[in-house]
Amino acid sequence: MTGPVGQWALKVGHGEGAVVVAREAEVLTRIGATVPTTSYGARTKNGRTSTSAWLLTPWLEGPSTWDALRPVRDGKLDQRQAALAAAADLAAAVGALHHADWVHGDIQPHHSIHMPGGVRLIGCSWAWNTGIAPSYAFHGGLLHLMSPELMTRAAAGQGPLGPTQPDEVYGLAASLWWASTGSWPLDYAQLGIDPGKFTASALRQVLVRRWPPLGNIPAWPQLEEVLRAVLTVRPDGRPSALHLAQWLRALPA
Repeated sequence: MTGPVGQWALKVGHGEGAVVVAREAEVLTRIGATVPTTSYGARTKNGRTSTSAWLLTPWLEGPSTWDALRPVRDGKLDQRQAALAAAADLAAAVGALHHADWVHGDIQPHHSIHMPGGVRLIGCSWAWNTGIAPSYAFHGGLLHLMSPELMTRAAAGQGPLGPTQPDEVYGLAASLWWASTGSWPLDYAQLGIDPGKFTASALRQVLVRRWPPLGNIPAWPQLEEVLRAVLTVRPDGRPSALHLAQWLRALPA
């Protein structure tokens, strides 16, 4: 929608959806007060009725990480430097959020907007910290980007499901793999399955029993080496998001 002072995005939830929208409004208010550089800051409006909740946020102009890494997916090797910078910027933004003791909960390449002042994280419905508990409505986010340990907790029905910062670093690396290749990091062909033919619940049960190996990024083995180092290590040895940002900035294009 467009108003006298710019374009805005309106989100409305009804019934159970109202709880989710109201929670995101509270999250954005709190993040705006503690990590304004990664959020909308104070520029949000929200409200509730007896049956619904609404959230109004500024429309953010800029490419998503998915769009920023499109040249790499398209094989344009001369544009790797810009794509690498975008990947590092996303990792730094997630690192800033973690440094303030937040977990976004649903990091993926479509939930980050690259602006002149830095990366803004959107899709904050499931973010949490010690001041706002994880939501019982959250089931782990996009299945293909979930860490093995988060997958196990989700399959066991442990709730509320609160992803940890190591969970999120795994999801961050998996997101960058997906955005730079157009393919999931996990090589489902090694299990002889087509993940598109499974429901999320059924595929989760398959993965809990047998975790497939990673695929490859033959067009950019240096990037594969960095992401593989994140995706194959145990949670207690996983680097921080800020560490990943440093690795990416040091990577030759």
